[in-house]
Amino acid sequence: MMFFKTILGVLFGLLVSCIVIWGTVTYQNNKSSIETAGSVRHTHEVIELTNEISSLYKDIQLESNAFFISGDSSFLMPYSKARDAIAPSIEKLRQLTRDNPNQALRIDSLLMYVNDMISFTNSPPKGTYAAQQINERITKTYYFRQQIREVISSIRSDEESLLVNRELAYKNSIAAFNRTFLLLILGIAVLLATTFFLIRYHFNHRIKAEEDQRKAAELFTKLFYDSPIGIVISRLDTGEIINCNHAYTELMGFTKSELLGKTAVQLGIINTGRERNDIVKEALRVGVNKDVEVQLNRKDNTPIWASISMQSMMVDGQDCLLSAILDMTVHKEGEEKIKKALATEIELNKLKSNFVTLASHEFRTPLTAVLSSAALLENYSYGENKSKVSKHVARIKASVNLLTSILDEFLSLSKIEEGKVEPKVERLNLKETLESLCNNFKTFARPGQKITYQHSGDEEIYSDPVLLGNIVNNLVSNAIKYSHDNGEIFVSSAVNANVHLSVKDDGIGISKEDQVHLFERFFRASNAGDIQGTGLGLHIMKHYVDKLKGSVEVQSEPGKGSEFKVILERTNRTEA
Repeated sequence: MMFFKTILGVLFGLLVSCIVIWGTVTYQNNKSSIETAGSVRHTHEVIELTNEISSLYKDIQLESNAFFISGDSSFLMPYSKARDAIAPSIEKLRQLTRDNPNQALRIDSLLMYVNDMISFTNSPPKGTYAAQQINERITKTYYFRQQIREVISSIRSDEESLLVNRELAYKNSIAAFNRTFLLLILGIAVLLATTFFLIRYHFNHRIKAEEDQRKAAELFTKLFYDSPIGIVISRLDTGEIINCNHAYTELMGFTKSELLGKTAVQLGIINTGRERNDIVKEALRVGVNKDVEVQLNRKDNTPIWASISMQSMMVDGQDCLLSAILDMTVHKEGEEKIKKALATEIELNKLKSNFVTLASHEFRTPLTAVLSSAALLENYSYGENKSKVSKHVARIKASVNLLTSILDEFLSLSKIEEGKVEPKVERLNLKETLESLCNNFKTFARPGQKITYQHSGDEEIYSDPVLLGNIVNNLVSNAIKYSHDNGEIFVSSAVNANVHLSVKDDGIGISKEDQVHLFERFFRASNAGDIQGTGLGLHIMKHYVDKLKGSVEVQSEPGKGSEFKVILERTNRTEA
């Protein structure tokens, strides 16, 4: 409403300003018109007076010449009348042109010529004049008449020029007035149109705002009363409930009439006023207190766990507290079950870890005995059965080594899960370490397999030799195991800003689908077939790489071999 009053006030002020401007312009134009009209009349008076003076000096000339030639005294009366009238006419002309200095000079000349002519013509005739004297007199008077005519012509020409200029100025004034009037009309029209559109815009904006407000109020009503979360509004100071929704009454087991006007402490929903004050105090401190877990009591004294979010707000000019209450009883019970299950899982993992550690240590003694017995047995064999015995002893040794390797993998996995694997960084010669490992693997290579190693860059680095050795052992042993006889295995290392390791073979390769799961626990590629393995090697290797702050890349295609690239962060510190 205030906006429309302001718009109307501004519009009224602009209209008054336009009217004042238009009145001022009209007044100035009328004044200019009056002045122009007066100037036109003045000019016409001057021209008429010059015509009168022209007539008078002609009478003076003609009548004096007639009297001079004929001697008839009847010519003296019109002569005297013209002579006596011409001076006042010239003086009147002087008054009319007193504002024009140029005209004053011309009038002085005119008066001089008129006086000379009157002085000349005043001389009375003396007898009869000869024709020559008459001609001389006529010539003299004609001279005066010619001079007077030129002066009067100049006066008249100047006034006519002024008249033209004044008429032109008057026309320009009229045109300027018309333009100003049109501009004022156009300005008023634009002003009215702008005001109309402003009023229309703000009217539509106000209608839209009212509609949005109505929708917001309707939405709030639906959200408040139909919300599945219990909502209650209470007075901030006393805790008296002034409104609540259906979900809150269902949650607490009270009717709405039983809740309104009472406090949660009076109804037994909250045990003590101190408990409520602590919750409210936190809400006032932070503005919004979210997800506070409390235990509430239903009407039948059944305890429930609830998550309460509270916010202070103004309702009808009073400080109130808006509380949203979500029943967490089921979640709380589920949480307790999960905690119990987690404790059980932790206990089982502990038992498993203990079992793996015990089994690893306990199994090594009989396995060592088996290996020793097999070696002795092989030494005691002789004769034609020696080759058969050696064959079976080799199988016993391979099986024992495989079982030992499996125990080592399970023991390593157990240590990883327990968080017992941490790098112990020390200075080492990378080239010498990897050369030694590759030479050791040549004794385990399949028939015809060739292991080639090359190094570039710095040789000495800081790393954990055990973890680094396990990484290379796993990759090279896999390359041997999954490559064909007579295949070639390339091992390379490079040290620059980082430490780079690479193991490449021409074996069975790995499909794109299997590469996604390659480092998962117990995963084996679909084309592994009956090749022995537990699916733990790469999983353990990847964990060791992560511990050394590195990454692993795999490039492989089925039937075309595989290449594993390990990039480790280089450090110059002797401690992890």
